[in-house]
Amino acid sequence: MTTNKVSIIIPCYNALPFIKETLDCVFNQTYKNIEVIIVDDGSTDGTLEFLKTLSSPNLIVKPNSGKGACAARNYGFKLSSGAYLQFLDADDLLSLDKIEKQVNDLDLLSNHVSVCSTAHFYHEPEHGIITDHDFLYSTESPKDFLINLYGANGKDYNMVQTSAWLTPRAVIEKAGLWDETLSKDQDGEFFCRVVVNAQGVSYQPEVKNYYRKHVAGENIANQKQRRHLESQFRAIESKLNQLKILENTVAYKNAFALQYKLLAIDAYPEFKDIYKMAITNSKALGGSSYEPVLGGNIIEIVKVTFGWKKAKIFKLFLHQIKDLIKSK
Repeated sequence: MTTNKVSIIIPCYNALPFIKETLDCVFNQTYKNIEVIIVDDGSTDGTLEFLKTLSSPNLIVKPNSGKGACAARNYGFKLSSGAYLQFLDADDLLSLDKIEKQVNDLDLLSNHVSVCSTAHFYHEPEHGIITDHDFLYSTESPKDFLINLYGANGKDYNMVQTSAWLTPRAVIEKAGLWDETLSKDQDGEFFCRVVVNAQGVSYQPEVKNYYRKHVAGENIANQKQRRHLESQFRAIESKLNQLKILENTVAYKNAFALQYKLLAIDAYPEFKDIYKMAITNSKALGGSSYEPVLGGNIIEIVKVTFGWKKAKIFKLFLHQIKDLIKSK
């Protein structure tokens, strides 16, 4: 039986409503050789005070106020001693045998990373929806795995959520730590480097990661501020460069033309300078015919009739009207 320790690193900020459930799923893992490192980023809701009441020989709680989730993960990594690393967000959950089965896979493979499917849920994890089956598989060609994930056919793409991975320390040390300057897609950029530096990907279909979605759209993936879009732009550039060995392939051009167009769609019309840079880069790679789904029937009719840009302007106008009505 393996004796490899797993370090579970949890960045935490104002997670008091969720952290107990997250820790229950961690300490009830069937794999027991773990250490749990929680790095609090300046919580103001009593999270840190609650964490300080917990007592366990394999629990480390440290403050790292106001430096962000990436800095918290890097600090946690420096404190860790495990052969494998599990990054886990403070409001997410893992199936109770996730770590055990992924460790069993990695113990048989040299410098591979393990991944599982993610169920997206709001309240009950058992009702979560999985959308990533077609993009996850075991392979000795990690770069091709990433290109397929990003959209090798130019239209179908997906993402792997942070907590779905289990990663050997040696692979992370080779790839480098989290980029603390990024505020969006920092996990995609980090795990691109990790997967590129691995010898292969092992997909474990029997376990799950449960990603909690928030009704108010508080997840980083839902944020559209300028700094988030600029971060997304830099993350795409990093991925593009990491996979440059494939730059002459159709799959590479399709995938990154699509990724730049997705960013252009996100940026339009509020941030037209970012839109122009992203759409120019997309066209330089051959362009993308991808058409977004923007909303309800009326928005979709506008899109079909006048194009997605006009539909986005109309959608923004409707939101502004609603906000104006609410403010009165």
